[in-house]
Amino acid sequence: MYIDVSMELTAAESLGLRYERAYTDHWDDVFRFLLAWTNNWSAAQDLAQEAYLRLWRSGDALDWDRPVLPWLLVVARRLATNRWESLRRRTFPRPIDPISGEAVRVRWLDVRAALEKLSPLERSALLLTTIEGWSYAEVALAAGTTEGALRAAVSRARAKLEVA
Repeated sequence: MYIDVSMELTAAESLGLRYERAYTDHWDDVFRFLLAWTNNWSAAQDLAQEAYLRLWRSGDALDWDRPVLPWLLVVARRLATNRWESLRRRTFPRPIDPISGEAVRVRWLDVRAALEKLSPLERSALLLTTIEGWSYAEVALAAGTTEGALRAAVSRARAKLEVA
């Protein structure tokens, strides 16, 4: 006797199977796309997970008869763009009072000069932990040093910038 298994699935089970299929078929594509956008392995993983979370939340509203990869890539691009804009705002915040372009350039040159006084380890450690949001362990691994040495480098960098 032949039983149609698809007819016995509830809507939630069917959505779960579709989601699992989208994950197994397209995770690598979405991750590589985001890695190209962010040039940051952990950020790409986080954004890919967020894209799939949004897929799960939108599952009932999606037309699953259409390919899901384009939808995932649009969501991923929007997430990456939002991340970039957030980083840009934190890195170059707009002042409350409008100031001339020359004043902004002079301010940037001051920051740049202060950063150039830091050693390469201090500069990278400070920028990766503060701006990029990497953990001390991740930066220490990338820099080929210990976490304690990295914390000391960040502390020295902050002290030098306070004086500058």
